[in-house]
Formats: sequence, C-alpha cells, structure tokens
Amino acid sequence: MEFAKLISHADDAEFAQRLGEFLDYDAFARFLGALTLIASYDGFLSNGQNFYAYLDPQSNKFGFIPWDLDHAWGNFPRVGTAGTRERASIWHPWVGENRFLERVLAVEEFRKIYRERLEELLTTRFNPERLNPRIDAIATSIRSAISAESTFRLARFEEAVSEKVLPRWRGDPFDPGRAGHQLKQFIVNRSRSVRNQLDGKTKGMILDWSR
Repeated sequence: MEFAKLISHADDAEFAQRLGEFLDYDAFARFLGALTLIASYDGFLSNGQNFYAYLDPQSNKFGFIPWDLDHAWGNFPRVGTAGTRERASIWHPWVGENRFLERVLAVEEFRKIYRERLEELLTTRFNPERLNPRIDAIATSIRSAISAESTFRLARFEEAVSEKVLPRWRGDPFDPGRAGHQLKQFIVNRSRSVRNQLDGKTKGMILDWSR
C-alpha cells in the first residue's frame, strides 16, 4: 500500500528519492530490459497481465516475474505490426498509459542502470549468434511432432524458424492462414534497432493499440 501511494501521489522529487526503498533497481532493470528486447506486448508492457509481483523476504523490495510468453519475440498482433514491434522504443516501451513505468523511467539513477542492463543483454544474450543455434536445436527436437499434427502446421513452423526472409503478411493478423512469424528475422531487426537507439541514431517507435 505504501508503494502504491508513492507511485500515485508523491511528487517527482519524493518519488525519485524513495523509489529505491521499494524497488530493486538492478533486478527490475533486467526484467524490464528483457521484456523490452523481446517485444513482449501481451503482459506487463501493455495490458497488465501475465506477470507476478512479489516482495523479496531478504531485500524487502518488490520483484517481478514474467509468465505466459507465447506472444513474446515480437509476436503479438494486437499491438502494431511486425515492423513497428521490431522498432519499438526502449525508453517508452509500454503501450497506452502506464503511470508506474513512466515515473520509474524518469528517474535518472534507474535509467542509468536500465541502459547498462540493456547493453549487457544485447551483447551477451540477445543476438543472432547466440540465439539462432538454439532455435535450430529446438526446431530439430520438435519438428517430427509438429509434422505429425498436419502439413499446414509444419509449413508454418518451417517459415518461423527459417533464415530466409519471406514476404510479410499484410492481411488480417488473426487470419489462421497468415504467414508464420519469423523468429530469426525478428532477432536481427530488433537487435539492430535497440543498438541504434542506444547509440542515439534512432528514437524508436512509441506503440499504441492502433499501430
């Protein structure tokens, strides 16, 4: 309740001064940075679901855990397009209004740590050299099971894991016959966009429910 009151009622100076009493900056920067990198818009960054908040008994600060990430990796058609999700802003990663994230990302001390965690994740975790072999390994393990379901599902699966860049679907994003979401293409384009935003070359797209 005290944290909620701080978020809702404190002025900017008090909020910046006291935020660290409630929030583990490093842990939250990793959580937010990871969700931002994988453009996960069916949860914390948009509709307020698919995460847990908990009070750490050792630090007595709040932590966050994501779950239900089937629409992560830029694959949530209710928000934007594949292209805009790849270019989504790292400094305004939320959709619509989010007073909590807006206030947290206005705190300079947190922004510094958040940037450091984004740099770290982009270098060590979120890059094609690391992720593509993992996609290939998983694809090899599950391909036969998907093939047993139907030729249609197998075709969509092969599109999703292919390195060949295919034309993007321009029709209804919920059409069951739509083209597969290409994971490797997303990783390449998203990592490039985040790199350019960190370097100040682009600002990124601020997404809303209409684009």
